[in-house]
Amino acid sequence: MRTKVLKLFGDYAAKVGPGMLYRALTAVYLFDFLDRLRTLGYPADWYAVLEHDLEHLAAGTAMFEKMFDFSKNDFKFWLDENGKKDLEERTGRVYFDLWKDFGKEEFYKEALANLRERFEKNGISVAAVTHALDDGCGSGRYSFALKSLGCAHVQGIDISPDSVALARKMSPFSPQEVEFTQGSVLKLPFADGAFDFILSNGVLHHTKSTEDGLLEIHRVLKNGGACWLYLYGGKESLFWDIVDLSRKLLDGVPQIYIQSLMKTMGYPPGRIFHRTDFFYVPVNHRYFAHEVEVMLKNAGFHDFRRLKRGVAYDWDEIIHQHPRIDPYIFGEGEMRYLVSKK
Repeated sequence: MRTKVLKLFGDYAAKVGPGMLYRALTAVYLFDFLDRLRTLGYPADWYAVLEHDLEHLAAGTAMFEKMFDFSKNDFKFWLDENGKKDLEERTGRVYFDLWKDFGKEEFYKEALANLRERFEKNGISVAAVTHALDDGCGSGRYSFALKSLGCAHVQGIDISPDSVALARKMSPFSPQEVEFTQGSVLKLPFADGAFDFILSNGVLHHTKSTEDGLLEIHRVLKNGGACWLYLYGGKESLFWDIVDLSRKLLDGVPQIYIQSLMKTMGYPPGRIFHRTDFFYVPVNHRYFAHEVEVMLKNAGFHDFRRLKRGVAYDWDEIIHQHPRIDPYIFGEGEMRYLVSKK
């Protein structure tokens, strides 16, 4: 099946013109197709649906572009400035530009509800945690959730000074309860064994070295402590083939353009976030389970378990609810682990 999809995507990409609207709408549609599959119950004939939809999308956007001129690049200033930044700075900027539009509902309540459900379904409690680290905290949403779930003190760290400033601004807690530091997850400015719980939620796969990030987690985690680790899985899946095609189509289309387009189309900030981060973050490492487990062992971890449950849109929960789903769609699923240090 993957061979057929890659050929379909290759043929489609070859037909796409230079207009930014055509490319942007295609990328947005492809991600929406994954949601559409969920509403259809992941039918066995999903490939025919994809093929049909792409044909109609191409015809519709081509007609629309003839009516309006969307080819002008009015965002050259953004591309030039972004091009001057290194990988970590670019990654931080991508996420800050997405988080800053979140409303309070998405910022506080949804993050807390999602983390609570993921913890509860996988038998995890942080009620007795004294010192927690949110490793790559971004805007601080999950730092606040960790505190609300029972951690006595939460330390957040992120590479982006803008995100750290936003986290401090949005914090409903005192600095004695939740504090934030600007710095790299690949070189943590904390003492050995400083934390008894670490949340590394979708961060290390965006860095230059997932392996170095895991070594740092092992160093700053106390003996007897635990880490919630989430890395991208589903290697060689439909999901990542969609990501790779979308990134190819959006080469030269600024992030601000697609964010503005999706806002105009009525997408809420959270939905824009869950599309655009895949489109523009510089690095998207993805892994098979055996690759993750080799990295964990090399970092010094030998006690870990893979977590197979989550919220409704987590791949592992979808696979759990739809055991007959085509395995190509999400591959092995996401790589969520509870990792302990003995």
